[in-house]
Amino acid sequence: MRRPERANLMFEMRNTSRLLATVSVAGLLSFMGPVDFSGLGAVSHAQEIQVSNIFGETPPLPEEQLLLESDELIYDNDRGLVIATGNVQIAYGRSTLVADRVEYNQQSGRVIAFGNVEILEPNGNRIFAREIDITDDFRDGFVSALNIQTPDNTRIAAESAERRDGTVTTFNNGVYTACKACEDNPEKPPFWQIRAKTVVINNDTKTIEYEDASLEFFGVPVINLPRFAHADPAIKRKSGLLVPDFSEDENLGFGYRQGYFFNLAPNYDLTAWGTYYERQGFLGELEWRHRLANGEYSIRYAGIDQDNPGAFDNTFIDSQETDRHAVVTNGLFDINKHWKFGWNALFQSDENFARTYDIADHDSRDITNEIFLTGIGEKNYFDLRAQDFLVQDNQIDFTAAQVGNQTFNEQQANILPLLDYNAVSGDEFDNGQLSLNVNVASVSREVFQISNFTPALGPPGANERFTGIEGTTSRLSGEVEWKGSQITSNGLVVTTSLSARADVVNQDSENLNSNFNPLTSNESIYRTMPAAMLEIRYPLIAGSENATHIFEPIAQFIARPDETDIGDFANEDAQSLVFDTSNLFERDKFSGFDRVEGGSRANVGFRYSASFVTGGNLDVVAGQSFQLGGDNSFAATNDLVNVGQESGLETSRSDYVASLQVNDGAGLSAGIGVRLDERDLGLKRAEVSSRVVQPDYSFTSSYIFTEAQPNYRGDATAVDPLRDRHEVSGAGSVRLDENWRAFGSLTYDLETSEVVRDSLGLAYDDDCFSFAISYSNLNEDFTGASSERSINFSIGLRTIGGFDRTLDIGDEQN
Repeated sequence: MRRPERANLMFEMRNTSRLLATVSVAGLLSFMGPVDFSGLGAVSHAQEIQVSNIFGETPPLPEEQLLLESDELIYDNDRGLVIATGNVQIAYGRSTLVADRVEYNQQSGRVIAFGNVEILEPNGNRIFAREIDITDDFRDGFVSALNIQTPDNTRIAAESAERRDGTVTTFNNGVYTACKACEDNPEKPPFWQIRAKTVVINNDTKTIEYEDASLEFFGVPVINLPRFAHADPAIKRKSGLLVPDFSEDENLGFGYRQGYFFNLAPNYDLTAWGTYYERQGFLGELEWRHRLANGEYSIRYAGIDQDNPGAFDNTFIDSQETDRHAVVTNGLFDINKHWKFGWNALFQSDENFARTYDIADHDSRDITNEIFLTGIGEKNYFDLRAQDFLVQDNQIDFTAAQVGNQTFNEQQANILPLLDYNAVSGDEFDNGQLSLNVNVASVSREVFQISNFTPALGPPGANERFTGIEGTTSRLSGEVEWKGSQITSNGLVVTTSLSARADVVNQDSENLNSNFNPLTSNESIYRTMPAAMLEIRYPLIAGSENATHIFEPIAQFIARPDETDIGDFANEDAQSLVFDTSNLFERDKFSGFDRVEGGSRANVGFRYSASFVTGGNLDVVAGQSFQLGGDNSFAATNDLVNVGQESGLETSRSDYVASLQVNDGAGLSAGIGVRLDERDLGLKRAEVSSRVVQPDYSFTSSYIFTEAQPNYRGDATAVDPLRDRHEVSGAGSVRLDENWRAFGSLTYDLETSEVVRDSLGLAYDDDCFSFAISYSNLNEDFTGASSERSINFSIGLRTIGGFDRTLDIGDEQN
């Protein structure tokens, strides 16, 4: 019986199996369920059809409906066939099947779709085939000329595919790729693809296996893979082997690293690695990761029993150790919306294990172990930490000071506790705002730490800096400030501030009044610092056709007593001081709590800014600071680190500071900052920087000049403090075409005519493939640690995996 007109049938699915089943990239070829048309006859109107339920545990929702639309619908009662022909469209839920012809055989229980078959899944997958023949229980079937495309451009194509046992799908003469098809020439081979005689997709193991396969680039076989497997791209976490890694090191020899990932549960897993080093033996690693409802943590163990310690230089720590191991752990938890708790820690058998064996994220020279509790409210902040500082260095003894057998780590500080608390009043307090700052720090150190120390010269000299005192220093500091502003009738902005600070210091240091400790007493210290500040600004605003201009003279006056107890206790957190426009109008210019600025002072200058209609802006700040009365804290010579010396603030009239920042609003920005001698305008310090960011390229450059500071070294590098510092640096990236990019960086010391660090690289990126190779070099003369030259190589195939390797080609640790 036939009806030539177009048939439109809608079935309300009650306690039925689905007519369409989703077909995932993992290989589900099922798309049609068992349908009983025995009572249908030849009808063109919607009827309710009762169909037996195959999926008893997960039946379709009662309200789900199936819509079949075709040019012609035929029911062949003799053969038990239901046939839809001509532009067949079947929709069930959010799944759709389109074909030239669909047949359902009630006797054999098979569903066959012919001609231009296309299935659109709810997840966006599109399945194309010439013919699909499948059983109505979704377990077995056959597809010819199959092509699967996912929304993220992963594609599988095959001459034919067969499904068996409801879980395993075999593609014959299949091709897999994660590259998009060429729009101009769809038949053009993609950048890479895996071609195999057989591709097997197993829904139980969630894997894709290839037999007699080859990796092709632009259609040319490059690597033969007799057997190869990877996880289903739709599966984000799956147990299995990880991509192997290879290495080469003079002391370790050739290394092969293989990992295995155990997907134990959606929220925790275990990863095991084994690395065989030709000269040192087997290194084992385990990492446990666990995600909880309010956070996550991880624990990693690594260990090796070195076969040949003598392969290392006999002056290195590595040559003295056999059984070496480390435990690394970190965590972060949200206690509630305001509070966080976490930790980061490395515990190792010696001072250089993690660095020598490149333990992930802990192979750098400087490591900070800490545990912390942080709270952030609308107008308050709380941060409590315990910190332990490690220096991973191969040196057995620290002999630079030539005193005892001090190691770098014995000189490093332990801080327990370190507390910062800040709160400001929520409402205006007497026409102003009230704030509270509290800091607590207890710093311990096993042995002293001295810069510019020359024992042969006898007692400490003027340029020696006692950056660490042997023993423990504990300090409690608290400060209360009231600050309010008002605008007068003539446009002046007047800000007043009243503050009071108190410090309590308890010190227990060793070797008092010696070459290694200038302190003379361990008595507790109490000091206070009240201050009153008046600040006057007079903003003048002018507008033009192209810009808005603001010129603002600023005068700031601070009255307070002299600073007390300078040099009576260790200076741990106020060792760095760079005087420039960023702190010109700061009430206290010291960087930490161990020093507090005293004496009456005036800070005078101006700010000019312009905002242009093109989106650009210009900002200029300049000024000078004056000591009006009392002792100048920056001129003190008894500070243990000489922090104020040669800062530009040590004279009653400071050096001049100025800065200019400009941004054109279209990717170009530049800035300059200078400090000029207050007597002859000689250049004391200068920083010049520029940045260009465009779609096809980006560049940054900088120049730093600092006049020699023989009594103060403002950094922890090995740069000679007795000479000027002239340093230029630049970095850039250029897109050579749509996919290729070149990049590099260079830092050069003009004073010594030496390269401080440099790097150069080339990278390729597209929708399915990435490649990069780079060279980097770090000069030991400027790090005080090691000279490191390396080549980094990485390659990645989307959905398959990648390879990343750094090859050291000249690492000489000190």
